[in-house]
Amino acid sequence: MCKIKVVNLMKAWIVSRMQACRHGGLFCRIIVICFLAQALAASAQVPKFGVGFRAGLAKLDGDVKISSLRPEINGIFSFLLKPHLRLAGEAGFADLALGANPDTAVLRMIPLALNLTLRFSPYSDVTPFVTLGGGGVSWKHLDKRTHKTIARGGQKTSEFDYFLQTAGGLEVTLSPRMSWTLGATYRYGLTDDFEALPLGDKNDAVISAFTGLTVHLGKIAGDADHDGVIDRYDLSSKVAEDRDGYLDHDGVPDRRMGDAIAAYVNSADSLGGDKAPPVVIHTPVLHATAEKQLRLDAEIFENHRLRKAAIIYRPANSPRWLVEPLNLVKGNSYTATIPGAVIQRVGLEYCVVAVDEAISGVGYSGVPDRPNFVRVHGKETGWRIAAGLAAIAGWGAATYLVFHK
Repeated sequence: MCKIKVVNLMKAWIVSRMQACRHGGLFCRIIVICFLAQALAASAQVPKFGVGFRAGLAKLDGDVKISSLRPEINGIFSFLLKPHLRLAGEAGFADLALGANPDTAVLRMIPLALNLTLRFSPYSDVTPFVTLGGGGVSWKHLDKRTHKTIARGGQKTSEFDYFLQTAGGLEVTLSPRMSWTLGATYRYGLTDDFEALPLGDKNDAVISAFTGLTVHLGKIAGDADHDGVIDRYDLSSKVAEDRDGYLDHDGVPDRRMGDAIAAYVNSADSLGGDKAPPVVIHTPVLHATAEKQLRLDAEIFENHRLRKAAIIYRPANSPRWLVEPLNLVKGNSYTATIPGAVIQRVGLEYCVVAVDEAISGVGYSGVPDRPNFVRVHGKETGWRIAAGLAAIAGWGAATYLVFHK
């Protein structure tokens, strides 16, 4: 009901003003009616803790190259120090093939590690990451048939040693509470005893490829239902938005966007002319970098002719709305760029608005009293340089050790 009322008010206002305005002045008048009180944007937090698992395949790398891959599993517990920096503890388990006799013996390893993970672009849905760390590993040689520790020189082979570790890959955000990772790990042991060979002087290592899921725990301040719409603008903090690009600004599921598109198609076939407003499909942008221009894209469906489409926007602590026209790219696709000067750490509010020639209504994503809200973060250049240097150091060293003879 609230949504219908807003549309009717905007429609009535536009109709009453059409006789006194021209094409270029329409949105100047829309700005005049925006009366939202000045407010500071709350800095929303992301979950601090993470619990997850990784599974993959691993092989022992030492004086003798071993091609046999064996399963490896790891459990992860992490704490987010900064959006770009995560501290994690890791425990794993693997039975690896031994070079001396891979058919009858295995190397059982239980590694424990402490790592720092640098994330290249944490506000994106997909971000590269690099991990540097180390720890200790409990290991022993087992007979595959009897599962007993193999004796060597009259003594059982069972030790505890240390290792350095680097890893890298991609982290994909599935939801505010879950992410998926894909990558590889290199553990460089500070020992030459893993492979059970008396000859050779190369320290042993373990190479593994993995994939896994992480569940993020902890409170997300200002977003009770974790749908990306802050509570201040959310019509229901108990029901999550359905994130389909159609009316995603209000925080509650809406009717199927296919129904809205069908409505304007049907109106085009009717004898009464254009009776349906434009349909705006836009996926709200949730994060941006301070002072860096922001591109916004939308699809706008209109059965006759579109009169005007634009973005109205402002910093979250400003009473004055600004306008940026949406430019046609191709077909129904439109784009606009908000200048970096207005993208400040307090946050950004914006609405996507479209009006047709028949003034049959307003298509929108966000309205002035319930706009799309963008959380604005500091510049990422320093963190990205640090992540790049860490990747060069970690992956470069691992590559050298793998191919070094």
